[in-house]
Amino acid sequence: MSSEVANSAVEQPRRPTELRGKVAVVTGAASGIGLAIALEAARLGMDVALADLGEDKLAEAKAAVEARGVKAIAVKTDVSNAEQVQELARRAEAELGPPWLVVNNAGITKIALGWDHTDRDWHRMLDINVGGVINGLQSFLPGLRERESGYIVNTASAAGLVTIPAASAYVASKHAVVGLSETLYRELVATKSGVGMSVLCPALVKTNILTVKPAPGAEPASGIESPHALEPSEVARQVFAAVLARRFWILTHADLMRPFILARAQQMVDQVNPDHHSADPDAAAMSTKLTGVDFS
Repeated sequence: MSSEVANSAVEQPRRPTELRGKVAVVTGAASGIGLAIALEAARLGMDVALADLGEDKLAEAKAAVEARGVKAIAVKTDVSNAEQVQELARRAEAELGPPWLVVNNAGITKIALGWDHTDRDWHRMLDINVGGVINGLQSFLPGLRERESGYIVNTASAAGLVTIPAASAYVASKHAVVGLSETLYRELVATKSGVGMSVLCPALVKTNILTVKPAPGAEPASGIESPHALEPSEVARQVFAAVLARRFWILTHADLMRPFILARAQQMVDQVNPDHHSADPDAAAMSTKLTGVDFS
């Protein structure tokens, strides 16, 4: 083994072999991927701070986590509000202990043609999907860096790697999350930080993100299905496999997305206009069904 390889191996932060007893904080934890991550954290023996807006569902999620034999708190949190995320951080540490895992997961979407997005749509999408991640980083990263230990997972989307028609605000927000996460990862590695970082880029998952109100004259959303849609619990398992391996990219549908990601990159460097080869057909079909516009 060369000295360069040996030195790089020595400099790598030690991978945690055990998460039991550590504290996880999950936003958007009342349902879907967030709830699945909270439940998987509990299964692995982590105490969990759950954050979301809906108090009733949040209480149900807390009970489900506690049923796995760990401690949990539920904190009503609007992630677009920096003060509320700071309060989440304060309560998590005061009631459970210093957070080790922070999952900035809360997010929203809207399927609509770009010119049908209102000013409010744009602001809500960016304030929650991007601002929520930024507020999570600002509130938790200083403590993780001070302790030289911990991990951050930012939930983006396959829409942060390729585009989805009729989702311009969502696509813009998820590309932003991918970009800021990769930049931060590089900074943590360069400074030899003990804090790890991953970005989660799921394609279709069986969550309420699929129950979107259709445009007038389009088909109802209830019929949207895909043979590739994963259960949230499978996404959660992939998240923790990546955390334990300190792997940055978490593509839940890597094999499915590979040709579209590669085609998009090739179109970029060849300066060729985007076409259907660089778009996820499942997402295009969903957009077609909800808008009545043929994106095939």
